[in-house]
Amino acid sequence: MSKTFIKKEGIAQSFLARYLLALQSGSRLKTIDELARECELSVGLMQSALKDLESFGALKVVRRGRNGSFIDTIDHKQLLQFANIDNVVCAMPLPYARVYEGLASGLKAQFVDMPFYFAHMRGADIRVECLENGIYDLAVTSRLAAEQHLKQGNIYIALALGQQSYAEQHKLIFRQGQEKNIRRIGIDSTSADQKIMTEEWVGGREIEFVEVSYHECLNKIVSGYIDAAIWNVGQGKTLEALGLATSSLSGSESCYKASEAVILTRKDDKQIQQLVNTMLNRDALLLHQQQVVAGQIEPTY
Repeated sequence: MSKTFIKKEGIAQSFLARYLLALQSGSRLKTIDELARECELSVGLMQSALKDLESFGALKVVRRGRNGSFIDTIDHKQLLQFANIDNVVCAMPLPYARVYEGLASGLKAQFVDMPFYFAHMRGADIRVECLENGIYDLAVTSRLAAEQHLKQGNIYIALALGQQSYAEQHKLIFRQGQEKNIRRIGIDSTSADQKIMTEEWVGGREIEFVEVSYHECLNKIVSGYIDAAIWNVGQGKTLEALGLATSSLSGSESCYKASEAVILTRKDDKQIQQLVNTMLNRDALLLHQQQVVAGQIEPTY
């Protein structure tokens, strides 16, 4: 959050707007005394800030005496103008695929009215860790990777985008005619999706796991270093020209979950969750992504 306000009136407005961003119509407001203590400003300043936000149409408050005050209507986009949010940073996969570029470009387009930035990094577990530690405000992963952290971690799925929004289709890749001779399979431990799907496919087979960078999987199969790997085939590669063949993972629930992008927040970060709900239109985001993938528009992020 920015500290650009000099006057105490501005500090009171921004504090109150950020508090209100996490509320909905019908929510009971904290008392002015409570808000003033939390903001370390006077009751008079906090009361004035609330009246100012009401006069600008950011919310309408119904006052019920001893029963307290309640929000009748609230305009979160209006509140953003007063919240003084310095920036929002989203941890994204490396933009090596058009589907990721389309997603980043679509997010940037919808957060156009505020400072929105990306931190591109490899590995869903690392992105989630940075989110939980408060380094970033949002993170994009597959649903499969996210669900490994939902029960134990402080993360929350703020928006789910549906199948093929994260990856087109994962398949088992191997040299042509060698599917029955797979003895060494590549695995990138930093890729939660590939690791889970590979371990499921291997099951009880006597197959050796070989640590390989995800981006090097195809080359390592061609060279004979490994016999196979699970890989996202929607990357624009011509597998046949490389002497490679594929086998479907159809029926695998993990494969379906690995294809869906989700936008994560911290579970206790109600303000950022409300920001996602306020700023993002799922259908428009997916359309933008699809247009980038199809080459109809150039990605900007």
